[in-house]
Amino acid sequence: MKNSVVIGIIVAALLGLLGSVYVVREDQTAMVLNLGKVVRADIKPGLHFKVPLVETVRVFDRRFQVLDTAPARYFTAEQKDVSVDFFAIGYISDVRSYYRATGGDGKVANARLAPIITDSLRNQINSRTLQALVSGDRGELIAGQLKAINDAIVPLGMQIIDLRIKQIDLPTDSQVITDVYERMRAQRKQEAAKLRAEGEEQSLTIRAQ
Repeated sequence: MKNSVVIGIIVAALLGLLGSVYVVREDQTAMVLNLGKVVRADIKPGLHFKVPLVETVRVFDRRFQVLDTAPARYFTAEQKDVSVDFFAIGYISDVRSYYRATGGDGKVANARLAPIITDSLRNQINSRTLQALVSGDRGELIAGQLKAINDAIVPLGMQIIDLRIKQIDLPTDSQVITDVYERMRAQRKQEAAKLRAEGEEQSLTIRAQ
């Protein structure tokens, strides 16, 4: 009987010890919650202890992450409709703010971040012509926006270090596509009319001879 009690005590002690220890890797940061309330945050890598059953640990990746979003549609300076596909590279800078804003869910973070970046790029794209947007320096377009974006996402506990434009397209339902087709059609009509006129002129010359 005594042996069973001793074994039980030892097992309980081991379980308690295991439940009170956690490890944070070099590429991670962590926070400790006490009954759902954040009590410690931005915990450095290493071996740490917590109160079993009362405190829980949330671990987050500190590495750079690619935040991919759906293409956004803008109007250029001449009111041409374009679709811009971009992605951002960032990381969690304040785990406490990140958790409060997103619940630790990366999808929620992306959903909160995407409209901020989209709106920040809007003024830059609206002020450029389609030709300048396609053939110009895209790095220059986004360089001045990083500070504004990072200022806006402070409550998200994130930091963006780079923003890249992958592709600029004309949407299939864009008026630009229609305008291009109309221009091509008009050019073909002009060429056809010119060829007909030259043919009639040659025909008249032959008949006269």
